[in-house]
Amino acid sequence: MTDLGFLPQVFGMRSRRFDTPWVGILISTLVALAVSYMEFANIISCVNFLYSLGMLLEFASFLWLRRKLPTLKRPFRVPLELPGLVVLSLVPSGFLVYVMVVATKTVYLVSALLTLFGIFWYFFMNLCKSKMWFEFNIVGQKYNNGDID
Repeated sequence: MTDLGFLPQVFGMRSRRFDTPWVGILISTLVALAVSYMEFANIISCVNFLYSLGMLLEFASFLWLRRKLPTLKRPFRVPLELPGLVVLSLVPSGFLVYVMVVATKTVYLVSALLTLFGIFWYFFMNLCKSKMWFEFNIVGQKYNNGDID
């Protein structure tokens, strides 16, 4: 995420000995420790809930793009018109909505907090970039220079 410019460079600081991003690993460990106090079923339900939310957003963006930009160049194209794509998206969307409906209050609370945190983090990172509070990689900079294989 740091290499792509989504997170400040501090998150990508690497260990001299193992060449691993130790700050990112430390933060991931702290999140895992915080989540470990939840029941296992709630952890799985939260992951499924957030995955379902993401998939519904992907289906919505897929249909929106097909409607608004039908001639857009794509790596591949599903050979159906918009009504067929809506029908195609309904079955998996039904399963995803079911997963979200049967969730417990704990799952709703944790998922809502994580979603709100993600939205806040997105805007906070944009603010950090615009105010230059942290250093960010320029997207594609390392790839264009040949630093990353």
